[in-house]
Amino acid sequence: MDLKCVLDDKDKGNGTELNIDKEGVDDNIRIHKKPMQLRDIENRSTNKRKVKPSHDSEQQIKDLLIKEKKEVYKQNWNKLDIGMRINRIKDFVNEKVENEGLNLNQKSRLLDLLIHACNRGFLNKNSDIVYDKEECKISRIQNLKFNEETGDFTFEIIENKKTKVSSSKSRSNIDRFLKPKK
Repeated sequence: MDLKCVLDDKDKGNGTELNIDKEGVDDNIRIHKKPMQLRDIENRSTNKRKVKPSHDSEQQIKDLLIKEKKEVYKQNWNKLDIGMRINRIKDFVNEKVENEGLNLNQKSRLLDLLIHACNRGFLNKNSDIVYDKEECKISRIQNLKFNEETGDFTFEIIENKKTKVSSSKSRSNIDRFLKPKK
């Protein structure tokens, strides 16, 4: 059909009259098939999205989750994310409370100190913390010091200042002549 014929058909109807049958559908509406390429694309994309039904029982899923929880901390310290590190720090503080008999005030100050140091990035390196990944426990924190007189913990921040290494610069012949070597 030509575009010219389509326009002529439209002019004849004036667009004001609608031929509506008893089901409420306009007779002038033409229904077209989807192009073959579009149908192929849809078929290919829907086949890949089908999810295979899982036949795992509830108990198998629970066992898998429990196993994953046990294995999640068996990484190097620097591979743990911030939430996991804070969890291990809390376990370390609780162990300190049991072993050294700290009171609640000391426990809360130690916990605040270590969490603050962790959030600020002072406990990111493997060299900052001795972490046993087989037992998933912190054995020791390198810069954590206990003052027995006051009963307080302190965290020493060691900043590595990089010294500027002066390189020998080539001097011009005039500079060499005018300025003697030191």
